[in-house]
Amino acid sequence: MTRKERICRFISAPGYEPVDRGRLAEALKVPEKSLNRFNGEVDQLIRSGDIVESRKTGRLRTVKSVGLAKGVLRVNPKGFGFVIREDGGEDLYVSEKFFNSAINGDTVLARRISPENGRDRWAVYSVLERGNNKVVGLLRLYPGMGVVTPDNEKLPREMFVSDNGKALDGQKVVARITGYPADGSLHGEIEEVLGFPDDFGVDVLSIIKDYGFEPEFPKNVVSQSKAVPSEVSPDETADRLDLRDKLIITIDGDDTKDIDDAVSLERAGSGWRLGVHIADVSAYVRPGSALDKEALKRGTSVYLADRVAPMLPPRLSNGVCSLNEGEDRLTMTVFMDMDEDGGVTGATFHKSVIRSAHRMTYNNVEKILKGDKKLTERYADVAPMLRDMRILSQKLKRQALRRGYIELAIPEAKAVLDEKGRAVAIELRRASDATELIEQFMVAANMTVAKFLCERKIPAIYRVHGLPDEAKLKTVRRMVSGMGINPNLPVAEILKAAEGTEREAVVSALVLRSMAKAAYADKNLGHYGLGAEYYCHFTSPIRRYPDLVCHRALKAAIENDAAAMRSLRLTAADAAEQSSERETAAERCERDVLDMKKAEYMEQFVGQDFHGVISSVTGFGFFVALPDTVEGLVSVTSLNDDYYVFDEEDMCLYGKRSHKRYCLGDGVDVTLVSANRQNRKIEFAVKGQKARKPEKKEAPNGGKQKRKNSGAKQKRVSRVFHRRKNRGRH
Repeated sequence: MTRKERICRFISAPGYEPVDRGRLAEALKVPEKSLNRFNGEVDQLIRSGDIVESRKTGRLRTVKSVGLAKGVLRVNPKGFGFVIREDGGEDLYVSEKFFNSAINGDTVLARRISPENGRDRWAVYSVLERGNNKVVGLLRLYPGMGVVTPDNEKLPREMFVSDNGKALDGQKVVARITGYPADGSLHGEIEEVLGFPDDFGVDVLSIIKDYGFEPEFPKNVVSQSKAVPSEVSPDETADRLDLRDKLIITIDGDDTKDIDDAVSLERAGSGWRLGVHIADVSAYVRPGSALDKEALKRGTSVYLADRVAPMLPPRLSNGVCSLNEGEDRLTMTVFMDMDEDGGVTGATFHKSVIRSAHRMTYNNVEKILKGDKKLTERYADVAPMLRDMRILSQKLKRQALRRGYIELAIPEAKAVLDEKGRAVAIELRRASDATELIEQFMVAANMTVAKFLCERKIPAIYRVHGLPDEAKLKTVRRMVSGMGINPNLPVAEILKAAEGTEREAVVSALVLRSMAKAAYADKNLGHYGLGAEYYCHFTSPIRRYPDLVCHRALKAAIENDAAAMRSLRLTAADAAEQSSERETAAERCERDVLDMKKAEYMEQFVGQDFHGVISSVTGFGFFVALPDTVEGLVSVTSLNDDYYVFDEEDMCLYGKRSHKRYCLGDGVDVTLVSANRQNRKIEFAVKGQKARKPEKKEAPNGGKQKRKNSGAKQKRVSRVFHRRKNRGRH
């Protein structure tokens, strides 16, 4: 037991009488020569939120015993926030005036304060860890000072910088936070100039930087990647299964450069032998190296409208690690023996070397499967295997549905850009037999590897997905009942009932929101959405760190490498947590970029009519999703034909006089009122109704409401500058 564990155990013991550090050291018999280290350990426990030290008496207690709660502050742009508790308890409401220098994303301790209007209220007691150390925003220059307005509306409204460096007025910048004053305004220093908002690519770059991703790599990482040979040498293939004479192909999108999976298929009696061959990134990215540390920090590649922020430098991701056609590549291979119905009857795992025969694309494979004569002749050597692959993938799909696979119809879209980087179209990514067969083969490989690692107790990272929340599922059933779907059906049947209707995406989104979020863990907990008892991510090590860890685990098992297993056992949990965090950040980053490009695309259609489906209903209006996934708000203030009331139980807005209803899943004709790429917001009005401006609220006590002074910000800047200039003189 470590001393920190002994400290926590002592302080949390029943009957503990609070003592200060000196008495605690005596009780634990800490030698005098170890007191400095002991105090450091106490400080660490305080910073991590395990214990708290009284500001008056210095006595130490557990956080729980003094009624404090630990969590992450999530701020609403309207000026309040919630502490999302670490223990999973109910979110804690915090008014802006009780943030006490905390900002969005900070890990804090919160304390309960007196309730207001019957509502529990909390205040930030202390900040344990800052969630943001940089701000991306627009710089405005004033005499003697600059003000950066953060792009992120959840951050304080302004940051003051005394030195603008080389930045010009009106440019987007990255600024490092140097002070978190209690008045809510940040102080900082400009680190990087991104350019003017309308400069090519600055819009996307601003969002990338805001989420902490970097398009460029540190010098030491680039240097290490340059030291990696660009070709596979004979020495590297000596101890590997040589599959270069096998018919192995890759199937990817037309513009994919980082190709990390290849497939092969052979008939084996009445069954099949499926080979999944994955780029052996672990051969080049060694644990603890600069490349490895940077890959862990990034966690994942981020795919955006006009670029990729890769997990690995392009020399690796697009070069020696990518399974390019006709080139020798190091791989990790899983051969799965399957019966006639696609059930796995056995599997073998190998360090291997392959040479891809063809770089196939989803489009070409789909055309071959539909009988395109020219392409079938061009790829005559693989056309029969492709047809067999379709047969097997269909069998695997039936197996998946039998075991409980939840098939969600969530449409995916991408923005098509012109040469200036502006969105000119929004295209849906269509599923096909070609995409389906790769998906099914990768899922089969991931399940097979996870089962192997779990049964042999090899430390690794698993992809886990818990059961849906029962209360949320009840809500889903109530909602679909209002759409004419039998609410008593199993979830998979509810989805099937909505299939092919304009409500299909809405129902899928409802079901998705009822589910737990998939994440990474160092223990196998199963994957509900796939109906899989064992599951991991193994098939994309170029772009996902957990896959790289699973490769190391599989290789350690093949080689019976005890030292590698010990290292994995020590690092897997932290790597899983980091990977989950960066995956979430990447998803939000990709979503924000796409939303911005959708708004940019829609700017040209202001005043035009569209048909969509109500995708969400709130007290302030409802959101309408168009067939191409563009989504915008119909504000309740624009519904000027009646007074509308929000029915939360039925997710409807209904008119008090007309009884007209706008409910989740309803089709509706709307007119585009506005589209703003800067704040990524789109506003509709119901067709035939003009959006109106909110009525001005009368000031309290019947007085006149103060008009905002255009020089208000200048006056505030002047006051702050005066305080800074005269600091220390009073």
